Amino acid sequence: MQNVEEEARQILEELGQSQDEERYRILRDQLYGLGPSVIEILRGELHSPNYRRRMAAATNLGRMGDTESVPVIIQLLNDPLAHVREMALFALGIIGEPSAVDAIVHSLSDYDANVRFRAVVALGDLGYPQLEDVLINAMSDESYGVREQALSQLRQVGTPRAMPVILRGLLEREYEMQQMAEEAVDRLIPRMSRENYKQVQEALTMRERRLILNYLESRNLQEVYGALWQRLQVVSAKSAAPQKGLDKYGRLLNAPHERDQLNHAWGRDDVVELLVQHFMEPSAERSILLVGDTGTGKSAIVHEMARRLIELGEKGDEEEAWQILETNTSELMSGTRYLGDWETKLKEMAEVVMKHKRVILYMTNPNDLLGAGAHSKSDENFADFFKPYLQRGEIRIIAECTEESMKNGLSREPGFLRLFKQVKVHPMNDAETLEVLENRIEGLVHEKKTVEAEPHCLEHIVDFARSFYTRSVAPGRACDLMDALVDFTARQPHTEDKLVLKRADIPTCLSEVTGISLDLLDDTIPLDLEHTEQWFSQRLIDQNQAIDGIVNRLSLIKTGLTAPEKPLGIYFLVGPTGVGKTYFTKLVAERLFGDPKRMVRFDLSEYQGRYAVEKLIGSPHDKDREGLLTEAVRNQPYCVLLFDEFEKADPEIFSLFLQIMDEGRLTDARGETTDFRQTLIFLTSNLGASKSSVAPLGFSNEAEAAFEGKIQKKLEEFFAPEFLNRLDDVVVFEPLTPQAMDRLVQLELNKAFERRGFLRRRIHVTADRSARKWLEENGFSSRYGARELHRVIEKAVLTPISRLLVEEADAARDLKVTVSASDSGIEVKVNKTKKPVPKDPGQPPVGA
Repeated sequence: MQNVEEEARQILEELGQSQDEERYRILRDQLYGLGPSVIEILRGELHSPNYRRRMAAATNLGRMGDTESVPVIIQLLNDPLAHVREMALFALGIIGEPSAVDAIVHSLSDYDANVRFRAVVALGDLGYPQLEDVLINAMSDESYGVREQALSQLRQVGTPRAMPVILRGLLEREYEMQQMAEEAVDRLIPRMSRENYKQVQEALTMRERRLILNYLESRNLQEVYGALWQRLQVVSAKSAAPQKGLDKYGRLLNAPHERDQLNHAWGRDDVVELLVQHFMEPSAERSILLVGDTGTGKSAIVHEMARRLIELGEKGDEEEAWQILETNTSELMSGTRYLGDWETKLKEMAEVVMKHKRVILYMTNPNDLLGAGAHSKSDENFADFFKPYLQRGEIRIIAECTEESMKNGLSREPGFLRLFKQVKVHPMNDAETLEVLENRIEGLVHEKKTVEAEPHCLEHIVDFARSFYTRSVAPGRACDLMDALVDFTARQPHTEDKLVLKRADIPTCLSEVTGISLDLLDDTIPLDLEHTEQWFSQRLIDQNQAIDGIVNRLSLIKTGLTAPEKPLGIYFLVGPTGVGKTYFTKLVAERLFGDPKRMVRFDLSEYQGRYAVEKLIGSPHDKDREGLLTEAVRNQPYCVLLFDEFEKADPEIFSLFLQIMDEGRLTDARGETTDFRQTLIFLTSNLGASKSSVAPLGFSNEAEAAFEGKIQKKLEEFFAPEFLNRLDDVVVFEPLTPQAMDRLVQLELNKAFERRGFLRRRIHVTADRSARKWLEENGFSSRYGARELHRVIEKAVLTPISRLLVEEADAARDLKVTVSASDSGIEVKVNKTKKPVPKDPGQPPVGA
């Protein structure tokens, strides 16, 4: 018993220090394999300061069905780390304790999508009585994974009242979702009553009904779902004539059920009043184009204008009520399958608009008007259709776009653009943004609780948003951060009937959202530069210049002294192949953002020729295909970017990088701007250093200086001065010394001997000095550096061991393996220990 406890504590110690996810899972399963005798230890680990140990404890206590630990596991649902909350939900789900239901239901509103996903799964495992309500609500979740899980369960447990959200599942882009929705419809159609069909008609918007009909028609399901097909029709059953209501073409902002969803535009009274007066003036024929950066509040301005016009109509000041139709080119193209269909549809809409005196079309994507509808046989597009109506003032449009998107959109047709009066919407300053936050929080309610902010909290939100929410401008970025903080606060333990936003929680909330290490965000947590340097030194061998450079950069990020208009850093890593340049960037991603997968790599030797730039930023001829680079950064703006073999890129790509270096932004082929200011950028090259990755014996300080000088000269010959001057630093990676090779061999062997097969079988492997020396001689080359080492270790060391284990079969446990070298090569010897065989840990939990 004592040996088992000691083994458990040793595993927990290793688990807390593990950086590799696979190794964590192996150690976690080893704990589970020790059986019920370690339950008491695991209960104590639920309070561990190390989050991996809390995760492992919660997961294994759940797998062991320990009901006594449920109260503490419930407390973990308020843990600051999403991974811990996720595993706590996993445990509660498989334990099946009914007392946990309320806490699990509360987790459905968690900020993290993976936690919400796990909450839906847990409630399904518990057989929650109101599960269908939960699943119906989850079908509107912003996360695809949550919606997929909800639909997967609705496919089995849904009743006819879930039919509206199931039908919306047909409109998902992913084929798997569409298939699950069809299966659910198949199961429920025979159970549908007249009342159920009526509920479907009421629950779905006109647009949704049109899109569902299009889907059913494309799949030839009209006859299969005949009753559903008839009930969804947007054509009058009596006359078979098209409905002439404006809601056929988009979202009516003046509809009663839409008005409560309209945003306020605090601090924009001057712009809103200008718009109201413009559209109130009968002689004003020109349409309006709001132009401003993302986050300035253009949509809120339109909503505020709509609200005021609607109120004027209700007061009886106008002859006819105002109608504001929000639509876009995709909406108007919906249901038009053949050439000429869209013109017919637009003519029908124009007739409806002109029958009313006070209709405003709110176009959310005006730049697409120039291309929508055009095809190989005709250049006629939406802009051509609307142009005469706009010239005569018969149709008036209000639209919004950014300056960048307009350059590649409406600006290409100056005659059409002149039909719009441009109204600039400028970003707000800090004082104006603070006033917007104060207005937003007044009367704000979250989950039936009022929201307040402690003194100076809103000022800190404005400050942090300015530094880290760089994808948009003020006030939008501050509003986004405040919303995130409200969600974060709602997850923390509180006894009051209100939520109080605290400035001390902002760094933790921001760390969750961005992935940036908390010690770089929170001024109350010191950044230990010596410990950070040691962390890199233990993983990157003998590349002190690179380590010193990144530690210095982290200190600048910590103190907020990096240039706000540029990326977090731009470094040129130069040196021979196989000395650790790519590995270094993964380490930086792990230290800065908590995950080596936050490193996004582009091999620029693959980006040559006339289409090289289009692969990175998209093609102006194919607006539906996004550029690989801009898409990657737009999806994950907080990341490390690695551009390998930069000198081999097409010359046009250098111009792109000058824009990123100067402005921290890049405009793609669609006119959309991608923000690079929260990325750390590394470029690599082996210019001047490609001949040898291994330093010759006696590689002195003088030789090192000459080596670096040669590289610097080569860079200056190849790259223009305006490019090199924009770099934060050029980091030279030195060739591998014998001492570095010895440490690398030991490091790689340790990693290899910690693989799942060894740990699962309790096999201890040691490699003596002769084996390491042999690997140094055979695992490195002057041309490829350490790149061959992994292959040599696998071929010469791991393969012979694997053959021995296969031959031993059931006896291949609790072995001591010695690796040595002789004149004939690597030799492997096996000695069995007397240690008893422990219980097999079994399969890890799904998704853990």
